[in-house]
Amino acid sequence: MFHLFHGKCKHHGDDRYLENDVFGVLVEYQGKQKKWTRYLHPMIDTNHNTIKYYAFDTQVQKQSFLSMLKISGIGGKTAYEIASQDQAILAEAIEGFDIKYFTALPGVWPKTAKRLLVELKTSLDTGDVKKLSIDDSLLKSILKSLHDLGYERSKIKLLLPRCPVALKKENLPEIMKRLVDNL
Repeated sequence: MFHLFHGKCKHHGDDRYLENDVFGVLVEYQGKQKKWTRYLHPMIDTNHNTIKYYAFDTQVQKQSFLSMLKISGIGGKTAYEIASQDQAILAEAIEGFDIKYFTALPGVWPKTAKRLLVELKTSLDTGDVKKLSIDDSLLKSILKSLHDLGYERSKIKLLLPRCPVALKKENLPEIMKRLVDNL
């Protein structure tokens, strides 16, 4: 399966393909770029017995997509639609608990929008997501580990943006030490 693709985006009817000199891949893609690198996420489409690829211009969009998929009742199409939105506007909608913003997206009804917002608000403060340049799995690992030791998630989230160590997996022991020293 492909996860990174460098090539051109071409439209054939309603379908979009990423093509290079060797082959092309049918993708869901809403971006505007015609050429460059795309981040792909493959999903098995059991209804059609095929693999469907979702293409993203940035790693942030892909991470947002993966976060949306973890929410109960959110499928690939809806997660893709949400992740393809402008990330700053999306963060404002989450912060302001804007149900109308989410119900305007295809496949999101009021009940789903409420569940989505509650899940997003409780899992991580959107301001922290923008401030942190951190892998989602690393963030969850840090939050879980320190929460299991008795520290409050809200305090951990406040300290992470101030951590002087680069928030990368290889720095995890130093990050944990700095956080525990300041909690």
